[in-house]
Amino acid sequence: MYGNYDGLRMGQDNNPILFDLHIGVNFWKTVNITDASKEYRFEAITVALADFIQVCLINTSTGTPFISSLEMRPLKSNLYPAANASQSLVLFYRVNMASETTPVIRYPDDPYDRIWYPGIINSWTAINTTSAIRYSRGDLFEAPATVLQTAVVPTNSSSPLELYWDSEDINSEYYAFLHFCEIQELPASEKREFNIYLNENLWVGPYSPTYLTNSYAYSISPMYGTPRYNYSLEATANSTLPPLINAVEIHSLMLLTEMMTDLGDLEAIMGIREQYQMKRNWMGDPCAPKKYSWDGVSCNRSATAPRITALNLSSSGLTGHISTSFSMLKAITSLDLSYNKLNGTIPDYLASLSSLKVLNLTGNCFSGPVPDVLLKRSTSGLLTLRTDNGTSKCNNGLSPDNISKKKKITTPVIVVISIVPLVLLAVALSTLCILRRRSQDALPLIEEVPERKMDVQDHQLQFESKQFTYMQLANITNKFERIIGNGGFGTVYHGYLEDSTEVAVKLLSETSGQGRKEFLAEAQNLTMVHHKNLVTLVGYCNDGEHLALVYEYMAQGSLYDYLRGRTGHDRALSWRERLHIVLEAAQGLDYLHKGCKLPIIHRDVKTSNILLGQNLEAKIADFGLSKTIIGNAQTQVSTMVLVGTPGYIDPEYYKTWKVGEKSDVYSFGVVLLEIITGEPPMVEGKGMVHILERVKPALIRGDITKIVDGKLHGRYDVNSVWNVLDLAMNCIEENSAQRPTMAEVIMQLKDSLNLENAHERGDELYSEDTPISEKSAFVDLSASFGPSAR
Repeated sequence: MYGNYDGLRMGQDNNPILFDLHIGVNFWKTVNITDASKEYRFEAITVALADFIQVCLINTSTGTPFISSLEMRPLKSNLYPAANASQSLVLFYRVNMASETTPVIRYPDDPYDRIWYPGIINSWTAINTTSAIRYSRGDLFEAPATVLQTAVVPTNSSSPLELYWDSEDINSEYYAFLHFCEIQELPASEKREFNIYLNENLWVGPYSPTYLTNSYAYSISPMYGTPRYNYSLEATANSTLPPLINAVEIHSLMLLTEMMTDLGDLEAIMGIREQYQMKRNWMGDPCAPKKYSWDGVSCNRSATAPRITALNLSSSGLTGHISTSFSMLKAITSLDLSYNKLNGTIPDYLASLSSLKVLNLTGNCFSGPVPDVLLKRSTSGLLTLRTDNGTSKCNNGLSPDNISKKKKITTPVIVVISIVPLVLLAVALSTLCILRRRSQDALPLIEEVPERKMDVQDHQLQFESKQFTYMQLANITNKFERIIGNGGFGTVYHGYLEDSTEVAVKLLSETSGQGRKEFLAEAQNLTMVHHKNLVTLVGYCNDGEHLALVYEYMAQGSLYDYLRGRTGHDRALSWRERLHIVLEAAQGLDYLHKGCKLPIIHRDVKTSNILLGQNLEAKIADFGLSKTIIGNAQTQVSTMVLVGTPGYIDPEYYKTWKVGEKSDVYSFGVVLLEIITGEPPMVEGKGMVHILERVKPALIRGDITKIVDGKLHGRYDVNSVWNVLDLAMNCIEENSAQRPTMAEVIMQLKDSLNLENAHERGDELYSEDTPISEKSAFVDLSASFGPSAR
């Protein structure tokens, strides 16, 4: 409430006061104060993307922003599925259908303290009950019982019940949530059944609300493009009673088009601000929105999350030591701390900033020499280092003797290597390999972890399984008759053992040089791992020039085959089946990462390497590219050759030539996008277009229907899909440190599966006989309410 606190009434010349609200880096609402005595409320439902939420009031030069109170209420994660990581909901209005004498309902009647104002018009009649309302565990909105205990019906029982609202802007997008509960106990001879029309088009129905049981109809995707939205509830020919409604919520869509700064960079810059008590415009997010970015901070906004790439704090009055927070700015290329009053020694951890190209420390009060690690980077041409060279106004002891006078040598080879991380996304894979190989002899920046040499006669390769001769394999496969797979190693054949057990026989091709190495790696790893979600080794063949592995047969082929319709089945995998498959695959990967004595990185996680048994049980296969992590302290393995499948390869692998557990997590994130979309990771377009780029436009709009595989025909829990989509986006974060572990992935997949299970138990919403428009859903929870009333 403005209350004329500055004595200007409504500003100069009684003009309204206008300012903008932002949640984090995204525009929320324009506040338009026209009445000094009126209370203005603004409400949004948003997903917290970090362990803090910033609310910003933006001065737009039409009145000083002010705020009287700010309240935050936590919601259950399954409530309001339209609110997700890419969009928030802004309350347009919320009405409890009740008489005007009914008080406003909020906490404690509503545990979430939503404010429900009573609303009724002359053509409606209010009805109510004091009976308890039954709820289900899968309720997406949890309208309070006191709201559901009141309702309205048309006064003229033969008339429809109509309500409407006018759009703020024809391009504004809205979600509608209509709440229903039959509160009159009807005799057997009476029936209440109605259809719901939106702008004269059938939205959902026919529907009969269940006595004292909550239900709701809601928008699955946003509505837009019309100045007025008119809902008409009309009784069917079979109905003896007029339609009924208990409450309505209307929310407008707030797209989260701006991305907040990388959390690591954000934590670092906040630490710098706190230590030096910066007095600049350092409020809100440092990089976004762009027009409100912080003074002295430059950002790269082309990444998934903006990264701080340059920091100019010259002549900023900084005192004390150089903050350790600077060491957390991993993407910074230029740091200018010149002409301040910084003292102490120059920390050597500045050399750990691998992207840093320019460091200016002149005009401070440092003591001691420049660290050797910084001097080495400077003399090698990898860093431009500026210091006082003994002429500091503080006489800081940085004498010419402290600074190397060696001539800086910058060869073309060094320049190529230093720019490779900047151009990896713009050049072909073959070019990357050429650049990398040409640089091997010139500057060995990457250390190869030696692999244990394996040979077929290696006695350390202890097989616990049966050994077969080549002739036995020919008999098992009926002379290698049926091919069920091909790869760089050779061919996979179907076969039967003597006891009629089906097996798959992987035979190494005589012409495959790369396949031999992969084959031996797989043989080694299959003897080490035992898990229900990893393929089981049945036996092996080491007969002269013939090498083969015999492992359990997976009758349903691969997840890739199923998603592409290559299995000969008439139906597509349901959303619940897809969740089960990826959950089991995740459990197999988690075992490789954490359950093995020596952790294993798979390096080729993809849908074609997730095999399915007769009952769609999933197992991870193909360990030919896997690597073993040696030593407790090691978390990554360096490689000299880029391997993997395009579309699934971790971007950090391109840059560092190192792979770790989070590389498998990235690949698994792509798998999650595949099960959501039903599309392959790479498709032909203008070049090869990655699945992430194809998903982004719909993700920005928050339109899940444009993302989800059409073969699902809308039969899924929307919140479950959004949870998996959010998880996928976390898995494919550019910075591997921000990706979850496979254990965390498993937990989130279980949550999503629980949501889908609750959805399937809740009702027959998605049965073939239920008429549902593409933009709405009706949920009747009478079949799944708990044993006691709420």
